[in-house]
Amino acid sequence: MSQSYPPLAVFPDLNFILRLPSGAEYRGKLRQHPSTEADGEHWYEGYLKAQHKDHVTADTTLRDQFNRDGLRPAYFHADSNVEPLRIKLNRIPAAKRTEKNADTLIGEVWTHEGLWTVICSPSESDKLHIAGSVVPARHELEFEGSRIRQYAPAVPVADEPAAQAAPQAAGKAKGGRPGARPA
Repeated sequence: MSQSYPPLAVFPDLNFILRLPSGAEYRGKLRQHPSTEADGEHWYEGYLKAQHKDHVTADTTLRDQFNRDGLRPAYFHADSNVEPLRIKLNRIPAAKRTEKNADTLIGEVWTHEGLWTVICSPSESDKLHIAGSVVPARHELEFEGSRIRQYAPAVPVADEPAAQAAPQAAGKAKGGRPGARPA
């Protein structure tokens, strides 16, 4: 797959490619369902298939254990209904929508590595139907034993905003635009 595609790329025929920050790559096909809450809105679901043999084996073990026991890890949130290798993309609830996230779809994916959050929206490209990002789920970040915590996006440390504000203030004092490079 070309690296020019985003981590989640859903094509017009609803085939998709999902690249996790860990490097694991999955493929599958989504099904589109009409929303029961709003006319004209849709949600999507599908199943992932790993592209690397080691991931196929680990994911098969995870799915077999889930099918046998039906248990999810204790650190998953209480209302979680996520299943191994199944992706469901739903619209952000109407009560939480803003102008910026009105078309955003969100979902969770559970692989042998852990629980991931997928955030995506319709693509403006005619070659992609939906495009998005993948990050470790909030519950993974809070779990001390998580294998995927290190893939979380970098968050500014409390001291960094003050350090970043000083150069911007200097740019303003010189009459330049904020963050402008010195001449």
